[in-house]
Amino acid sequence: MANNYECNLKVLSPVYIGSGNEYGASEYVSAKAKNKKGELLKIFKRIDVSKYYLSLNDDEKDEFINDLSTPNFKLADFNSKIPNKYRSYFTYNNCKNNPGPNQNISEIIKTLNKAYVPGSSIKGAIKTAILYNSVDFEDIKRVLGKIKHNPRGYFLGRREYNDFINSQFSSDNFRNAAQSSIMKFLNISDSSDAKKVSVYDIFSVMATDPSGNQTYARNGRTVISYLETIDKGNNLKFNLSTNFDKSIYRTLRINDKEHLIDLDYMKESIYNFSKAYINHELEFAEENSISYLEKFYKKREKLNTPDKPMLKIGGGSGFLATTIGLKIKEHDDYNFDDYFEKVRNITRGKSYDYCFPKSRKVTFKGGYPLGWVQISFN
Repeated sequence: MANNYECNLKVLSPVYIGSGNEYGASEYVSAKAKNKKGELLKIFKRIDVSKYYLSLNDDEKDEFINDLSTPNFKLADFNSKIPNKYRSYFTYNNCKNNPGPNQNISEIIKTLNKAYVPGSSIKGAIKTAILYNSVDFEDIKRVLGKIKHNPRGYFLGRREYNDFINSQFSSDNFRNAAQSSIMKFLNISDSSDAKKVSVYDIFSVMATDPSGNQTYARNGRTVISYLETIDKGNNLKFNLSTNFDKSIYRTLRINDKEHLIDLDYMKESIYNFSKAYINHELEFAEENSISYLEKFYKKREKLNTPDKPMLKIGGGSGFLATTIGLKIKEHDDYNFDDYFEKVRNITRGKSYDYCFPKSRKVTFKGGYPLGWVQISFN
């Protein structure tokens, strides 16, 4: 039996899912465009440089090649008013500090120059939420009991951890865990195209260290990255389907796991995981006096409901949003087994011990943490 749902994904803060590509000042020009209200907005026009180059006469081509080989070349210095027929696409410029000639913009994943959220990203985030909601303290003790210690510190073998994850979703009786995973029967499509893509400059806000300093710098300077993002306010559509077949489940010996992809259980899992994550982030913001993060999470926590849960996806999600780290920390708070400290050592060594994780990626303009969306199921 197949169940199909048309879902809405509302973007609450900029979402970045990288394509792996970057581009610099030789491939875009800054410009302005009017929105539907007639307001002038700053944009970046991504130019098809090859197409534009072929339109030049011989002298212009020679000049272009000569300029291109010089340091700090900017396409806008050669021609700041390149016609739109040479434009591949444009993004809104939501940067507080515009990128310099040697600073690249990381491109978001697209098809035919249209940005979208891959179904695999949504499914991965939902899987983490299900895992969080499914494991209990005995599960945590079982996997972390396999933590070993050597002179270089604690470590947990990849095989042991993968075996633990597989045991939650797959049968122990099949060698290929992916083939017997209940998640095979949950299918999520890529989202519809985003209407608004914006470039933000991003920095890492840090926890306050023991001396009372809150640092935003690395080696004495603030590290800024420039990301194309699906901007807040976008409403995207995607399809979610589940296939229930008890005879196949029995064959794969996963009939005891079918509840994991029941829609109500998935909604409950996403809601519970996001609620715990938001509470953790509120504590981080309050303890470190980061007012804009505190304001963001206090406003958004009201939007997280069992019927329309929030979810964190894409770049900037970090350790707690993509692992069972938050569940481990919760159990440590009550049982004092120091497991989370061991996980910290496994993950980052002993570079710091006053907060983990100690940084959050946020936008310069607005102070938005990356990746928050709200999902509704029809």
